[in-house]
Amino acid sequence: MKRWAEAGLRAAERGARLTGQLLAFSRAQRIEAKPVIVADLVAGIQDLLTRTLGPMIRITLDLGCDRVPVLSDPTQLEMAVLNLAINARDAMPNGGDLTIATRLTHVAGDAELHPGKYVQLDVTDTGTGMPAEVAARAFDPFYTTKGVGKGTGLGLSQVYGIARQAGGTARIESRPDQGTTIRMLLRRTDITIEPDAAPKSAEADPATHAATVLIVDDDADVRRFLADSLDALGYQVTEAEDGHAGLRALEQGAPDVMVVDFAMPGLNGAEVAKAARQKWPRLPIVFASGYADTAAIEDVGGPDVSILRKPFRVNELRGAIADALRMADTHPTSGVS
Repeated sequence: MKRWAEAGLRAAERGARLTGQLLAFSRAQRIEAKPVIVADLVAGIQDLLTRTLGPMIRITLDLGCDRVPVLSDPTQLEMAVLNLAINARDAMPNGGDLTIATRLTHVAGDAELHPGKYVQLDVTDTGTGMPAEVAARAFDPFYTTKGVGKGTGLGLSQVYGIARQAGGTARIESRPDQGTTIRMLLRRTDITIEPDAAPKSAEADPATHAATVLIVDDDADVRRFLADSLDALGYQVTEAEDGHAGLRALEQGAPDVMVVDFAMPGLNGAEVAKAARQKWPRLPIVFASGYADTAAIEDVGGPDVSILRKPFRVNELRGAIADALRMADTHPTSGVS
């Protein structure tokens, strides 16, 4: 029975993630649209892009637009840029150049767009490119050229959906052996951006330099995103690729904060958290999860657990860790013999 329950929990996690992706494509997802300066958003994740893509990818940012805002969900837009950058990296297995450019453009006669000004966001790589028949289907849901188990095929369709939510569209230009450009056209908004609404770059917080964070997540891409983001913020990071590895890491001592995926195959996050709390009852735990049942997560972690909903932005991660550290200051971690 326990095994079936765990399997159901993992299925719920996958289903929540897949549903969110499908809803983003269909424009049915509840979004938190606000004025966003696209150039600022891209600049704010530059360090994360560098760490995620690795030393073989040369990144160039050509950011213009004179701070023209668009109306979009910044979390979704940030994830779209990261998604496009990772796709570009995968198209350049031997390394290459990635250029992310923004500029203001005017659209007059276009069957898909209303006339007016748009922020054009181009992500260009020098990779393998794709033939015309593949490019024509690239934005279709579930269409993928990756192997079985390596993706849902929803990545580019999500990008298209996010662009449509922002009153624009996404297009692709690609030639085999020459590279690919994914272009997002995002309609300009006249809504005034609030001073504190501009995306902040992932700068290190001086108060975090001595803090240690254990990351337990079976998804290598998510784990790397977490590790790179926290490292850029000044934390000392240890990674564990599954629940069992997480327990082995805990045998070396308690971190200041543990970030754990709630639903993992094998030993899940709930079990890792219970084992950790048996030894350190006040250990701050941040559950990073797409699982919707907040009460179920709190039943595992107790009153001082933090929940980080996937997908999340760097600043949301930063806030969750900072909150967890504040709880640790209020209730110091203590061992149980």
